[in-house]
Amino acid sequence: MSSEELLKAREIAIKKALDFIRDGMVIGYGTGTTMAQAIRYIKEKIDREDLEILFVPTSFQSRQLLLENNLKIVSLYEYPELDLTIDSFDQCDLSGNVIKGGGGAMLIEKVVAQASRKVVFVGDYTKLVEILNRPVPIEILIEAYPHVYRKISQMKFKLELRQSTGKIGPVISENGNLIGDVEIGLIHNPEEIDRKLRSIAGVIETGIFPKLADRIIIGKPDGSLKEIDVR
Repeated sequence: MSSEELLKAREIAIKKALDFIRDGMVIGYGTGTTMAQAIRYIKEKIDREDLEILFVPTSFQSRQLLLENNLKIVSLYEYPELDLTIDSFDQCDLSGNVIKGGGGAMLIEKVVAQASRKVVFVGDYTKLVEILNRPVPIEILIEAYPHVYRKISQMKFKLELRQSTGKIGPVISENGNLIGDVEIGLIHNPEEIDRKLRSIAGVIETGIFPKLADRIIIGKPDGSLKEIDVR
């Protein structure tokens, strides 16, 4: 699929997600290339309909996008329960299980999603698979890395630290932790894999979001949509 077709597919999903936005909402705002694309359409809707919306960002990237578009930012300390979260994903299965964390922000993304009354994920059809199979991102306490590596190896999985392209050494999350990717293969039971990885002391969070969304909206370049009602 060409880059233009990819952008078109994402645009279709993003525009459908706008239907969930209502005046007076507090909204969690996700991270990634799709969410960077979405900011324009969300800003247009707010201006066109003169909406009063507050946003909780999930990363430095999303905070900057919101600030650059003069949108109002608050925190979970002020609003511990949110009306809605809109976010993207790296891979989704037909049951609505999702892998996120390509941008390394899955810890705060999961916190914000769990704090929301409704969660909507948007993406393009290249990310929809029958069975999840991407490496699973995990956030690791730096001091615990040798222990985590050993435990994951004992599970017969392969852990690789994500390497930085802007400096020498591994990627460090905004929370000051390591980001790694666990090669598992076909993930037939995402909830069980999520539980097993998080049972290791030092694994702070994983990028598996087991049926955490209420609706997943997947765009196609021909203008059609696939929507998965998860819960």
